[in-house]
Amino acid sequence: MSYASKYLYPLLIIFLSGLASLSLSACGGDDTEVSNPTPVLVTVVFATEAPAATATAAKTTPTATGAVAEVGFGVSTAEPGSVLPAADRPADVNPLTGLKVDDPALLQRRPLMVRVGNDPGARPQVSLNEADLVYEEIVEWWVTRFTAIYLSRDPEMIAPIRSARLINLQLAPQYQAALAHSGGSDPVRWELSQSEIVNLDEFFVPSPYFYRPNEGWQTRLAFDAQAGRDYLDGEGLDSQIKLRGFAFSEKLELEQLPKQAVIDAGEVTIPYPRQTSQARWSYDRQSGKYVRFTTGEPMLDFNGGQITAANVIIYFADHQETDIVEDSNGATSIRIVVNGRGAAWIARDGKLLKANWDTDGRETPMFIFDDGQPAPLKPGNSWVQVVPLDYQIEIDGVAQGIQDPAEAPADIEAVSENPTDTPGPTLTPIGARPAATPKSP
Repeated sequence: MSYASKYLYPLLIIFLSGLASLSLSACGGDDTEVSNPTPVLVTVVFATEAPAATATAAKTTPTATGAVAEVGFGVSTAEPGSVLPAADRPADVNPLTGLKVDDPALLQRRPLMVRVGNDPGARPQVSLNEADLVYEEIVEWWVTRFTAIYLSRDPEMIAPIRSARLINLQLAPQYQAALAHSGGSDPVRWELSQSEIVNLDEFFVPSPYFYRPNEGWQTRLAFDAQAGRDYLDGEGLDSQIKLRGFAFSEKLELEQLPKQAVIDAGEVTIPYPRQTSQARWSYDRQSGKYVRFTTGEPMLDFNGGQITAANVIIYFADHQETDIVEDSNGATSIRIVVNGRGAAWIARDGKLLKANWDTDGRETPMFIFDDGQPAPLKPGNSWVQVVPLDYQIEIDGVAQGIQDPAEAPADIEAVSENPTDTPGPTLTPIGARPAATPKSP
């Protein structure tokens, strides 16, 4: 039985029945004008059964935990959760960046996890360079979208806001985060409603959202992080949070790392759909950071400057097809498995550390080598590039992956080589909030 017939049709029948009875009462009796009362909305409560959004065959074959079957530059042989204890860091050091903050109380708050668009019409985005961490994942197989995480800073404007996807059901609990987004498809919203995630859906919590002046529908909806925090405080939702966080090292001590797991990485290219989202990171020795290019062009922040990252983490994860329709074009959602264990490659300081990720879904991922020792991040912000298991990543022009390229399915590139066949942006509504007093960029 379809989702519509199971959940929407009964509501429609009840509503129409109410209208019919009102019409009959109005037509009966004499010719005196009858004032029809406003129909009363009848609330029907159904059993909490998930909408029919059955996952179909995955594009790759994971293990039970969603990890790759091979060992070596992919999955650690150590037992999950046994190799990296909670970091003994000072109270004023950000667990997500390894950087000191002036007020340690900032780090005990619930992180804000904000959905930001990356379709071509959504650029340049606002305040991505202020995020402690940014995840990027494929949505509907033809474009990518961001989940920006803010702990140490509260920008007055983050934009453009987009809808949630299935990946947020796993990411938010890892960071004990409050999820800020503009709605989603009915099945995704249903799954969010059944979780314990602190959900700041714009349609139900409108106060932190506003429209940017003189912007079109793709770029106008924005989120005020400070207003979001005020809402959490007012509702008693911003309780003290202690994140496990990551291991950091200011200097990369190569002699202490597994030699076979470290290679040069001056340039890293992630083969997201090339017409909309192909990502390239180039190492800048002067700043010690990677700078970002999207579809060959410098990726800029609306507030000024090019997007940069101290760490670029390539997070190999199983991508499963579903029948959840996300837009009017019929594009379907992807269930991405970011809990369990898998391969993680960390680009920092012009080097690539081939390691692993490991999380039970309740804490931030650990990054560890095959021998169990931590794979340290560089202090600073990080971008996490979530990619399918069969992606071939270009490292200094050489394609490398965790699977044999011959095993990769031919249809992983969803965007046609013909530019005229490129699908349009998702038409999921992004809200109907009235314009508020605009914040300064």
